Amino acid sequence: MLTAVILMIICSTADLSEVRLVDGDGLCSGIPEVLHEEEWRKLSSNYIEYRAVELLCKELNCGDVISATFRSNFRDKHGDQPVIDLDCEGNESALSECKKYRSPIHPDYRNISVIVSCSDSVRLVDGAGRCSGRVEVKSHQSWTSVCEADFDRQDAEVVCRELDCGTPLTLQGALFGEGKHPFGTKEFQCKGTENHLLTCSTSDKEHNCTSGKAVNLTCSGPDDVRLVGGSGRCAGTLEMLHGGEWRGVTADRWSLKEAAVVCRQLGCGSAVKSPMSVSGGDETEWGFHIACKGSESAVKECTMLYSSKIRYPVGVVCSDSVKLADGAVGLSCSEPDEMRLVEGNSRCAGRVEMFYNGQWRKVGADVWNIDKAAMVCRQLDCGSALAATKIKSDGDVPEVGVLISCSDRKMKKCRPMRIRRIEYLAGLICSEFLLQPNISVSTPIRESRSLQGPEVFNGHSFTITCSTQPQYPGGSFHLTLPRTGRSDSQEAVSHSASFLFPTAADSHQGNYSCVYENQVSFQTDAFQDVDQMYSNSWSPGPFIYNFSSESKPLSLIVTDLDGAAAV
Repeated sequence: MLTAVILMIICSTADLSEVRLVDGDGLCSGIPEVLHEEEWRKLSSNYIEYRAVELLCKELNCGDVISATFRSNFRDKHGDQPVIDLDCEGNESALSECKKYRSPIHPDYRNISVIVSCSDSVRLVDGAGRCSGRVEVKSHQSWTSVCEADFDRQDAEVVCRELDCGTPLTLQGALFGEGKHPFGTKEFQCKGTENHLLTCSTSDKEHNCTSGKAVNLTCSGPDDVRLVGGSGRCAGTLEMLHGGEWRGVTADRWSLKEAAVVCRQLGCGSAVKSPMSVSGGDETEWGFHIACKGSESAVKECTMLYSSKIRYPVGVVCSDSVKLADGAVGLSCSEPDEMRLVEGNSRCAGRVEMFYNGQWRKVGADVWNIDKAAMVCRQLDCGSALAATKIKSDGDVPEVGVLISCSDRKMKKCRPMRIRRIEYLAGLICSEFLLQPNISVSTPIRESRSLQGPEVFNGHSFTITCSTQPQYPGGSFHLTLPRTGRSDSQEAVSHSASFLFPTAADSHQGNYSCVYENQVSFQTDAFQDVDQMYSNSWSPGPFIYNFSSESKPLSLIVTDLDGAAAV
């Protein structure tokens, strides 16, 4: 008699993924590759974007990110073939939602590779950062919750160590919710010295965990940044622990956003300033560019870019390093401005300067265009950009400045880049919405009993005054008269004009409004985009713009001496 045999094969869903980690110790560690145009391509090796690495570990069902590091002296098997750049905004649920760009391998990064390590056995979810949350353990490719009664301090020490998250701080149930996974059937019995949770001894037991009993853990966070050579642990030159070695961070592309993350991770308060350290960093040693949004809980969560040389190390000063002595008066500090316009005839026109590494620095016009000018106008609350301008740098002395570099057309990822010499300086002219002018009437007799506006006596004189705040010099006011629709005009003197009416009559009753107009001329070299800048199609000359703004209406009532209003 023949017996039918049915063979069942269960494949991992990770085999169907468009991402993988190769040349590592297993599924959850190695060099990241992405399937693009039916061919596996290595991720760009000159930067590490934490959001992309998070999504990669998630898609491989590998838990949390443990590390993402650069490895040098590595020969790329793709040679000079294009690699894949990923641009993730931060709200994607999968890597496929990130933008992909093919680009050739830069010669400086040919022997550099990114190595990613994910946790394949344990993770912390729904917490305030990657080092806090509800403990979940993977068993047979499925994630399970851990009962609070089956988890102690020694178990927590192993989890924090495995995730490269320091030491346990709090161990509490139901702090980050219950989750959707069932409780596991193993009780961990760690000694506290193991490097991985799954290497701990376990015992089977019958669980009776109920709602609110899932264990939640908060670790101290990675101890991978430090400030050295300063007055204490909260001030000094920044260094990062990477691959077991302390590496420097370059001052290029650095701002107070990154400094704020450093101070937050070190528990040193807020960032006070972030000056460029003294020139003389070891130019033979590679290190990092760091790009943060400012809200990250640790520097590891920022985007890290490979830097072949560290010429100017970055310094950080946190608020906990600053003390006030010999004063029961407090100090309140405001956030520093990052942009300003100087040498113009308005706060919304002039040459652009950026606060960078503790100093105001001139902005070069090499990559300056109308889109970047619009970004600065918005930041300064100056309306829209009318023109991007360039100004010839004065003098032959090399001048340290910055370029405003943006990685996308939506201007969402703009960062400063330090440059040593500026030939042309960036400037701009913003529209600066004119403030609404004021309108008032002098010596009103009383407010109308019908609350429709001020009253004046028939046959008596009155004056209507138009005024505006001092934004621009000069200009003129036009007073729109009721019924006739015509207007009287006067030049603005000290930002105001007065219109005298010697004898009030019935025809003066109605609505009045002030219109302020001004024409501003800027002597500048103006261009509308970067192509014009290099095509020599621009020429020096005045840039003229007309402003106009109208007041709210003033409803005037003319009354007789007996109080009867004119009809």
